[in-house]
Amino acid sequence: MVISISRPDLLTIADEETARSFFGGAQDWYSAEWSRRAGCGPTCAANILAYLAFSRPGLSSLYRPETRNRPDFVRHMEEVYRFVTPGSMGLNRVEMFSDGVAAFARSRGVSLHPHVFRVPGNRAKDRPDVSALAEFIRAGLACDCPLGFLNLTRGRVKNLQGWHWLTVTAAEIGKDNIFVRASDEGRPIRLDLRLWYLTTRMSGGLAYFTV
Repeated sequence: MVISISRPDLLTIADEETARSFFGGAQDWYSAEWSRRAGCGPTCAANILAYLAFSRPGLSSLYRPETRNRPDFVRHMEEVYRFVTPGSMGLNRVEMFSDGVAAFARSRGVSLHPHVFRVPGNRAKDRPDVSALAEFIRAGLACDCPLGFLNLTRGRVKNLQGWHWLTVTAAEIGKDNIFVRASDEGRPIRLDLRLWYLTTRMSGGLAYFTV
């Protein structure tokens, strides 16, 4: 089964100065050095909030700039950062992310309900079966909302940064596989999320939002 947000093109960001385009934002666009180092979570939040604003007329207040050009999107990222703010360890808990996104939405007169899937460390006895992970991803994308994905260790997935947030926009879900497409630093990547889930040592999680 392949499932995707309905309009992934809405995450295309144009850079008119360089004639390049990006798939979602990139944390190195922030103005402050610490934000550039630790800003993957706020960047992911900015992607999700922008998509909700672009795809739902009633949520347009979640993105105030007039265009999806890079300077305007950076302004949006900076506004989101004030609510989804990394601490000394970054944004290392899913609740920090979901609470911050909900607070930003409230500041714009929008009530968003967070849906959170917590991933305990691999030694935890209550770790959900991988099928629960697949169902959560399917549910989020079926609601036409990108998912924020936090991993603290990448496991055996070589094309994934550790201690990092990505924005999941599509998934290929089968009996023995979960491959996802995600925005990572302004570019699309494809990840084996089942392999990550089975081999990561530390905690992580995913979140999406409904009205």
